[in-house]
Amino acid sequence: MTREFLSLDFYGGYLVAALAVWDEQTQSLRLRHGVNQYSPSFCGALVRDMDGARRELTTVFEEISDYASGQPEVIIGLRGHFLSFKRASGFESVSTRNRIIGQHEIQAALNNSVPSRLNPALEVVDILPQSYTIDGNTGIINPRGMAGFTLEAETFLSLALTTHLHTLTRVLNDCGCNEYQVLPSVIAQGETLLGENEKQAGALLLDIGPATSSAVMYYQGALVEAWEISFGQNRLVQALADLLQNDEASAREELKKYEPGSDEMIDEILEEAANGLVTALKKEFLQSLLFIQHPPYHLVLCGTAADKNLLKTCKKVLNVRKARLSAVDDLWADTNAADSPAYDGALALVSHTLLREHDAWGSIAKPTGVLSGLLTKLGLNELF
Repeated sequence: MTREFLSLDFYGGYLVAALAVWDEQTQSLRLRHGVNQYSPSFCGALVRDMDGARRELTTVFEEISDYASGQPEVIIGLRGHFLSFKRASGFESVSTRNRIIGQHEIQAALNNSVPSRLNPALEVVDILPQSYTIDGNTGIINPRGMAGFTLEAETFLSLALTTHLHTLTRVLNDCGCNEYQVLPSVIAQGETLLGENEKQAGALLLDIGPATSSAVMYYQGALVEAWEISFGQNRLVQALADLLQNDEASAREELKKYEPGSDEMIDEILEEAANGLVTALKKEFLQSLLFIQHPPYHLVLCGTAADKNLLKTCKKVLNVRKARLSAVDDLWADTNAADSPAYDGALALVSHTLLREHDAWGSIAKPTGVLSGLLTKLGLNELF
């Protein structure tokens, strides 16, 4: 049996989409098609222009529909400064007669980790379990089937401004996408692109996009901090534009074609700009007491700006012992899009969804998003 997924990563001025197929028999994931489209109507998942956002999203859906063999399950990846993160815990008393913990008690403890006095302007978009405690016994990974009287769930909450989330929902619905699952992209990346040994030793995953950056930090295997930052590769582009006395769009194209070492002056400018970018990111990280107390040992770099030169700068400025570029493991690809770091987030969304469905933390609601609404509007629904 196979399942088809469409993941959309709203990536700081770019919309990255991945159409992937999961084969349950072989336990393999195949990337069928990828789209990396300039979408100035979005900044992360923040909608800047409603009409423009509809046009840009429809263009992506139309292209994907040419490659979809059925009705893909849709996963929406959120990025942007309207996201915030919080560590929390929730309790649940076990009321069954034999005091055996089941899925009902686990889900209740997870739900109870959401603060009762949550700011009404915020909406919970994800509850990620970290560990459980039963009657004072800590560090339990999977409590299902165990006996006890009280269950505590340690969680990591992802929150979004309701207004921004509802605006995105309107755009998606207008484009015929009415059913989908929402996840923070950077959480999916941290959970799937970092190795367990890296998480245990302490790791920072840093995704630097065109206009925004995202990061998550792990300590002793647990997700402890996350950031959404309102700048990214645009700082490198601006430095190059100033040097060339050109506009940013032209500078971005020049940056794509540029080979390090071919021009000493440009090399120096980009090196200085990269150092400034990573220094600015470090200032954001140093606002976290946990980052100061437990500086990461490992760094994994991904995103459209990720390359070996920037990795070297990140390792030096952030003072980490080991650093590497991210990689999506165990992936078959029908397109060379899999080689681009821009697709790491979109692919991580699919991998993370599959892991959450089957892993010991407990499942999340299975997505049922389809492109049927858009295909009907285009008169293509009978073809699929």
